[in-house]
Amino acid sequence: MADQTGLRERKKAATKAALSQATLRLSVEKGGIDAVIADDIAAAAGVSTRTFHNYFPSKEAALLYDFNELVAQMIGALRERVRDRPVWDALRDACISMRIDERFDLELLQCREQLIHGSPSLISYQATQFVAFFTEALGIVAEATGSDEDDMYPRLVLGAALLSMKVANEHWLAHPDRPLDEVIAEAFANFETGLARPHDHAP
Repeated sequence: MADQTGLRERKKAATKAALSQATLRLSVEKGGIDAVIADDIAAAAGVSTRTFHNYFPSKEAALLYDFNELVAQMIGALRERVRDRPVWDALRDACISMRIDERFDLELLQCREQLIHGSPSLISYQATQFVAFFTEALGIVAEATGSDEDDMYPRLVLGAALLSMKVANEHWLAHPDRPLDEVIAEAFANFETGLARPHDHAP
């Protein structure tokens, strides 16, 4: 029974991945997600339109599906790392542990970033995902810092870490000449030491 359950879950995951990839590919080909319909996505993935709607509530959810996978991984990594290191270091190392540059094709990541920036619906959906992730991670950060979730400090720490991660990712996508982990580490280091002046111009 356990093997059958595991097989079903793997099939579901494979179908979700296929639908997500088809959504991205078609959105790139057609110049934006607004030009894509569920029927096209389902056909490209070799499933019915009903199957698409069973798995995803919208095209935006399909295209940004891998974000949920990354969030689950990062939450687990953060929960493990705060046990034995300062919370800022744990956040940095959890971000690095996602290894986005190793798991995903660079050109596809760049295309997806362009699609998101050009689509209000994708920006809105990604913001919803971010809020859900922030809420879940906040509990871990608050506990690690001995704070309450309503306190300003854990919110500032988590917000600063996620902003550092976002800026690092965007910089790396535009200038992929260094490993992503180095760019993330640099972004966290710059934020930690303060942004009063650019480091290149420091006396």
